[in-house]
Amino acid sequence: MVPSTFSRLKAARCLPVVLAALIFVGCGTHTPDQSTAYMQGTAQADSAFYLQQMQQSSDDTRINWQLLAIRALVKEGKTGQAVELFNQLPQELNDSQRREKTLLAVEIKLAQKDFAGAQNLLAKITPADLEQNQQARYWQAKIDASQGRPSIDLLRALIAQEPLLGAKEKQQNIDATWQALSSMTQEQANTLVINADENILQGWLDLQRVWFDNRNDPDMMKAGIADWQKRYPNNPGAKMLPTQLVNVKAFKPASTNKIALLLPLNGQ
Repeated sequence: MVPSTFSRLKAARCLPVVLAALIFVGCGTHTPDQSTAYMQGTAQADSAFYLQQMQQSSDDTRINWQLLAIRALVKEGKTGQAVELFNQLPQELNDSQRREKTLLAVEIKLAQKDFAGAQNLLAKITPADLEQNQQARYWQAKIDASQGRPSIDLLRALIAQEPLLGAKEKQQNIDATWQALSSMTQEQANTLVINADENILQGWLDLQRVWFDNRNDPDMMKAGIADWQKRYPNNPGAKMLPTQLVNVKAFKPASTNKIALLLPLNGQ
């Protein structure tokens, strides 16, 4: 049997080691950087919250909160305050912060209605280098910079943005895509040139042709849309029809003489 005095001595020697380990663990634990979740878009707040967090933080965490505050201020329409805070950003930023700063510069230009300046900055950004939530904002900036003018670039931006969006935003995206397509004249549409691998865009252009060919005949339009959905089952517009075309499919005219009045020629 081991003497009790030996056990007490062994326990006494082990105690400092245990205490040291506990102290080490305690020192190693710290409050996680909550700014990361907000930077990644998994959490959102207003500018007042971000500014408060910025004042209470330091180093990289402070810069993250500052970037978030700028983004929120732009969204809230407080462009002047956003510019002032943007100009206070330090020169030394990590890669993630630099990408966010570049994107914010574009969004500030758009808020100032400097569309040419925004387009110049967008041309220097590679979307693939951005985080997923930043990519959605990049494509939205491209869309906003187009000022609603229908073009092949606008269509490509809308198509690229669609997979990055939630269900509600997807419907808005699809409606905007259709708005661009239906706002074109047939002559404009005929001049569009696309790449062989642009299957989604090809599908949209085929739907546009269905519209041009049948817009004055609701029965033919309904049949054309249904046929198009079968031919392009993977097109986002086939899974979630543009609102205008949903209305066309549901339309039951009281008189065929009024069809031309109820189906707009320019999609407006």
